[in-house]
Amino acid sequence: MRYDSNVLERHAKELIDDGRQRDAIRIYLFMADGDPSLDGGYLGEKIAQCYEQLGDLAAAKFWYGRAVEENPEGRLASVEARTRLQSVTIDDLVPPRAYLVP
Repeated sequence: MRYDSNVLERHAKELIDDGRQRDAIRIYLFMADGDPSLDGGYLGEKIAQCYEQLGDLAAAKFWYGRAVEENPEGRLASVEARTRLQSVTIDDLVPPRAYLVP
């Protein structure tokens, strides 16, 4: 059975407008399930934007990275976001000297 991505996208946008980013993420993940390209990185970028709005910068950075992996030339906003979020690390959990290979 196929779904109408335009209907799902519209509902996700309405949820975001209502401040319900977590519910919008659920829709985007549903749409991305089984789609190895994440629709050319678009869905990864939408998921990342929701996580960034929620303040989960580590998740946002990951999903922006996935968007760039799928479409480096077409996801310039994700490339810029990855640069903006480069300071998001795990250094507060594990010191870099413990995990960086010389």
